[in-house]
Amino acid sequence: MSTFSALNGALTSLIAQRQALEIAGQNIANVNTPGYTRQRANLQAIEGTAPASMLGASSSVNGGVLVTSIDRLGDVFLEARVRQETSSAAFLDAVAETYSRLQSTIAEPGENGLAAQLDTFFNSWQDVANRPDDPAARAVLLENANTLVARIASGYRAAASQWESTRAQTRALATDVNTAADAVADLNARIKAITVSGGSPNALIDQRNQVLAQLSGLVGAEARLREDGTVDVMVGGNALVRGEKANHVDVTGADTFDTFLSDPSTQTPALVWKASGSAIGATGGRLTGLLTVLTPATADGTGGPIAELAHSYDALAAQLAERVNTAHAQGVALSATDKTQASKLPFFTDTNPVTATNLAVAITNVNDIAAGAPGMGARDGSVADAISRDLSARNPPVPGHIAASWSRTVVDLGVNARTATQRSTNAEASRAVAEGLLTSQAGVDLDEETVNLMAYQRAYEAAARVITSVDEILDTLINRTGVVGR
Repeated sequence: MSTFSALNGALTSLIAQRQALEIAGQNIANVNTPGYTRQRANLQAIEGTAPASMLGASSSVNGGVLVTSIDRLGDVFLEARVRQETSSAAFLDAVAETYSRLQSTIAEPGENGLAAQLDTFFNSWQDVANRPDDPAARAVLLENANTLVARIASGYRAAASQWESTRAQTRALATDVNTAADAVADLNARIKAITVSGGSPNALIDQRNQVLAQLSGLVGAEARLREDGTVDVMVGGNALVRGEKANHVDVTGADTFDTFLSDPSTQTPALVWKASGSAIGATGGRLTGLLTVLTPATADGTGGPIAELAHSYDALAAQLAERVNTAHAQGVALSATDKTQASKLPFFTDTNPVTATNLAVAITNVNDIAAGAPGMGARDGSVADAISRDLSARNPPVPGHIAASWSRTVVDLGVNARTATQRSTNAEASRAVAEGLLTSQAGVDLDEETVNLMAYQRAYEAAARVITSVDEILDTLINRTGVVGR
């Protein structure tokens, strides 16, 4: 082996070990960097070559070592699983969050809940039945009736406001999807250029994976790796990003709740391709979850929870007006001139249709409240008692009664909210497990990096020592050979 080749072999070792030291230092520096994937310098021996010789010596020149690549120690399968779990968790979290907000608006059970105010209203009828000639009891009834009407209207408006707020979120999230898609396309171009030039795009790949995770959480995007290092991003089986080109999405449909209700078949918000307007069959992500809760109410009560609750308020208002007005019209008021005839006065305004927002108390004079039965006199109170007993929440709820109808709405909402929360919790647990598996594979372990750092350092020192030793040999060979000592 040539002495000078030994110097070259040691030199290649110095260079390779220094590069490996830099990579270990890079890992340590990014131990707390979100999305960073650890890297390793891939070392490979340089093939030795036989020197040219007239005598055909069999010894070969020392080749040394070189860094062939800087490997990114990720796992494409674990990364894909994290994106899939993120998609599902974000979708279910959006649904659970919607139910949680709806529960907070109805405030059931509680003193400010609609059930309590319904009970107060029906109790007021009983007070009028017990004291039909007491103007104070009648005044309290009117006050409680107006409070109940306001509570029904405010509950409906809260649901409408939540629908419009959620719709605004979908618009913002669609913009985020488009921004992220553009970012992936740009990173694809940069990664491809660096890969072609022989560089290491590991940092850019980490950035792209973070954007891909964001897209998965937004719209359930899936990534497909291509041979040139770029990825195609698919949503509903179609390309959101293909190579260096990004397609944009949009959310169509009504922006206001009233417009949505005017024609749900055409005004329901939907995710579409911006260029063609065709629907996107997305199945995961927060944006898809929010669009799911914006769907219209259905006959079997399985539609969007916000529209279903608003429909329940409308149904309650219509049922309340119909039952109270029907009974009240059969009674006799104190202001009636003929005490033997029913007053036929409606207690609530008689509109068609009656809704949560147009329900109002038609009676303004306490003497117009028809509490007595025809033939029994205006001070009888039997009609007021019948209204109270027929509608009161104190009686065992039966199908068709107002108390039972609202109770069923509250129970159904509570059950659905609990189910949605449980599913969201389970999905988040699955996502955390998948993320933990990826972190254990791709995350930086300080103990491991410290050991690697020491190993590369010792190898570097040893290579430097080889150079020193060869230098001493050459110095003796060149400067001292043949010198006679004195």
